[in-house]
Amino acid sequence: MAKSYGVAGVVASFLTRRVSLRGRRLSSDEAELLEHYRGLTESDQVAMRYLIGAMKTVSRF
Repeated sequence: MAKSYGVAGVVASFLTRRVSLRGRRLSSDEAELLEHYRGLTESDQVAMRYLIGAMKTVSRF
């Protein structure tokens, strides 16, 4: 569970910051995460967005 939370947290931070990052190149880690996200099926992407939204509402950070 901890690993999936870590990956979801990184994806969440990446997706929320992607608008502000348009002016710079992505790091290799960010590019890899984006590639994995784009490789998900549409329903899995929707599920990931709901998971990220739920994590934001309960996060203390």
